[in-house]
Amino acid sequence: MSAPQPYDHVVFISLDCLRSDGVGANPHKLWPLRYPDLRAPATPVLDDLANSGAFFTNVIASAPYTSAAHATVFTGQYPARHGLHAFYEGFLRSPSVFTHARRAGRQTLMKVDFPVILGDQLGFTADIDTYLVEEDQKFIDAVLATETSLSLAHFAGMHMPYGFHNLRFGGSAYQEKIAWMESLLPEEVPHQVDELNETYRTPADMALFLRYKRAVNYLYAAGKYDTLFQMYLDGIEFFLKSRFEPFLTQLVDRVRQAGKTLLLVLFGDHGQQFEDDSYGNFNSLEEGVLRIPLIIAGDGVAQGRHLRRIRSADIAPTVMELAGIDVPWRGLFDGESRADVVRGRTALTEDAPALAQAYTSDARQFVHYQKRQRAGEDPGALPHVLLGESAYLDRTRLVRLNYRYTDQMSRLTPDERVRTERFDENTIPHIQEGAPDPKLLAVLDDYNRSLGPARDNAPPESVREGLRSLGYPL
Repeated sequence: MSAPQPYDHVVFISLDCLRSDGVGANPHKLWPLRYPDLRAPATPVLDDLANSGAFFTNVIASAPYTSAAHATVFTGQYPARHGLHAFYEGFLRSPSVFTHARRAGRQTLMKVDFPVILGDQLGFTADIDTYLVEEDQKFIDAVLATETSLSLAHFAGMHMPYGFHNLRFGGSAYQEKIAWMESLLPEEVPHQVDELNETYRTPADMALFLRYKRAVNYLYAAGKYDTLFQMYLDGIEFFLKSRFEPFLTQLVDRVRQAGKTLLLVLFGDHGQQFEDDSYGNFNSLEEGVLRIPLIIAGDGVAQGRHLRRIRSADIAPTVMELAGIDVPWRGLFDGESRADVVRGRTALTEDAPALAQAYTSDARQFVHYQKRQRAGEDPGALPHVLLGESAYLDRTRLVRLNYRYTDQMSRLTPDERVRTERFDENTIPHIQEGAPDPKLLAVLDDYNRSLGPARDNAPPESVREGLRSLGYPL
C-alpha cells in the first residue's frame, strides 16, 4: 500500500550558483576567511525560509557544474549511475523524482533559466508534462492549474552575469554594472570572443553578455579575485530582491489561497569562488563551491539547523519519503533519506561520506561544439578529462587535481597535485600536512573503476566460428 501524500504541490527551487554561506542564516561562513572586508549580501527571503524550516548547511554537491549536479539532486544517484558525469556530455538515463511523481498521478512541471544545460539535449525533459523557459509567472499559473504536482523552478540569477541573468531581468542596472566594469579596463583589452553559453540570448543580450565576460576575464587574469567575488555577493542580493522574493511570495500566497498544501525544497547546485584553480565554479574543487544549501519548508517540517555533512544524492530519497511518493526499489538511490531529520524525529550525529568530480573540456572545443549544435549540425564528440576530484570521510577530505587551465582559461594542461584538508568544529577546512589518507584515495579509485570502460570479454575467433556453425548470430 502506498503511503499517504500529504502535500498537494512539491516545488523544487534551484538557485543555481548559490554557496551555502551565501545564505545569511548560515552561521559557518567560509568566504569571509578568504575574502575579508567584503560586504555580505542581505538575504532576508532565504533567512526567513531557513528559520522556518529545516536548513542543511553542509550539503556536498556531486559536481561543480549545473548538469551533473542537478541530475544527482533529481535522481539520488552519483554521476557514474545517472549518466551525466561530464560538464556537457552524456544523457540523463535514470528515473528521477519526476518519474516517480508522474507514476503517482502528479503533473510534472519544469521552468529553467538554462535550457541548453537543463533541456532535452542532456535528457532533462523526460517525464515532464510542462516545460517553460524563464517564465516565472507562467510557472506559478501552471502549478496552480493542477490538482497535484511536482515541479522545478530553476533560477540562474546568481550565475554570471551576477544578479541579472539577461537584459530582461537585469534592465538598466545590468547596463550600468557593465559600464562600471568597463571603466576598470585598459583600452587594449581585446573584445570577448568566447561564446560559451547556457541559454539562448537575443543579439543585443549576447553583446552585453560578451562585454560582461570580457571585463570578468580581465579582472580574473589580473588576480582581482576580491572584486569578482564582491560582484557575486552583490548579485545574490540584487537577484533575491528584484526577482526571487516577489516570485516566492506570490507562489506561497496563491497556494495558500487555493487551500492547497505545499512542500518547498530549495537548494543550490554549486557555489562560486575565484582562485588560481577556480574560475567561478566549473573547474573548481574548492569547498566553497562544493558546499551547497538545502532548505525544506512546509507543514510537518521541524524548524532546525543541521550542520553535519550530507550529500546532494540524499535530497531525492528525502523528498520522496516526505511527499509520500512511492519508489518501489529503494536500492535505486545512492543517497539516503533524511526525512526523519526533517520531521524532527532524529538528529544528524555524524558526517556522511561524499565525493565530487569535475570532468571538463577544452574551452575552444566546447565553443565550436555549441556552434555546430546551434546550427542544427551533428556536433560530434566533445572530449572531456577528469580535471579533479574530492573525497570526504569523517572530518577529512582529499582533493586530487590532474589538470589546470592555462592560456587565459582556453587550454587544459596536465598538472597533478594532491592535498588533504581537515575540518574543525566550525566546519572550516585546514590544510593537513603528510601523506594522503589511503582510505580517501580508495574512495576515489573505487568510484573511478565504475566509470572505466568495460573489459573486452569477446571469445576468440575460433570459438566464435564454432558458435556461428550452431546458428548463433555472431
